[in-house]
Amino acid sequence: MAIQGKLRWDAFFLALGLGWTAGVYADETQRPEIMGIEWLKSMRQAASNRSYQGVVSYVKDQQMDSFKLYHRVLDGQERERLISMNSPIREVVRTGGTVSRYSADSQQVVVETKPSGQSVLVSLPEDPATLERYYRINLRGQEYIAGALTQVVALEPRDEYRYSRLIWIDTDTRLPLKLDVLNEDGQSVEQMVFTTINTKDAIDPSDLEPTSGARSAITQISHRESQPVKGLKWSIKDVPSGFQIVSYSTLKRPPSSLPVEHILLSDGFSAVSIYIEQGEGLKASGARKMGAINVDSVQLDRHLVTVMGEVPLKTVSMIVHGVREK
Repeated sequence: MAIQGKLRWDAFFLALGLGWTAGVYADETQRPEIMGIEWLKSMRQAASNRSYQGVVSYVKDQQMDSFKLYHRVLDGQERERLISMNSPIREVVRTGGTVSRYSADSQQVVVETKPSGQSVLVSLPEDPATLERYYRINLRGQEYIAGALTQVVALEPRDEYRYSRLIWIDTDTRLPLKLDVLNEDGQSVEQMVFTTINTKDAIDPSDLEPTSGARSAITQISHRESQPVKGLKWSIKDVPSGFQIVSYSTLKRPPSSLPVEHILLSDGFSAVSIYIEQGEGLKASGARKMGAINVDSVQLDRHLVTVMGEVPLKTVSMIVHGVREK
């Protein structure tokens, strides 16, 4: 399973805020936490429902990539297309819950079906107020991004098992124009920022379709099938407070005929994936970093267990060493 290739795209899909300031407010609605939650609510709705296009710069491991992003709701369905502007040329097309990844180098397209989908710009629960249990939410003043005035909203974890994040929200459109992930030392490990954005011009349906070269590529189908959590044959002994199993599924990715089990944990904001593979020749590669993504793996008999997420290394290591077969 090409987990690392998937991670490079998944790492783009996340990045939010940091910070907290205490105080006494006569009007409860003016507390920074309450105001921050309202900003997050309006941002989540705007990122899903508005039409927008622009150029996005993505910085990870001191390397920068640029992408052209199109987003529109068409026929009641959220549509999105992401095209790299640097070599190697890649495209990602999302239609509802189906994601297609195109690679010009390999002349292949991997199509993955998912139970649900969100914009690449945001991954938040329907009610952001649920985040207060594990994150302190604050407003950090206003700054200009891509020529637009933004409100900086910050989320700071209440323990050492999560990352801090910052998000710059356009005061007019409520779109997230910049996202930053900060590690335990307060250093930026991943950043996404719009260098240009256009919300006024209409997006043609053809802009949401892959290029002709991508459409002619060899297609591989990565099929995800949801499974009942009660049928899970694995136990997870050590998990930081707040992380719950939100989905259990199996993936089939050619050329392998063996399914890969995927357990998704989340605190409503930060997500951790557990992949369990079975087969000959699989070897654990141990702990490693990929930008804001931390990865650790162990071998359990004939199985390879890999845990990854935009969380500190201690979090994925705790989880991976606590996985046991029932």
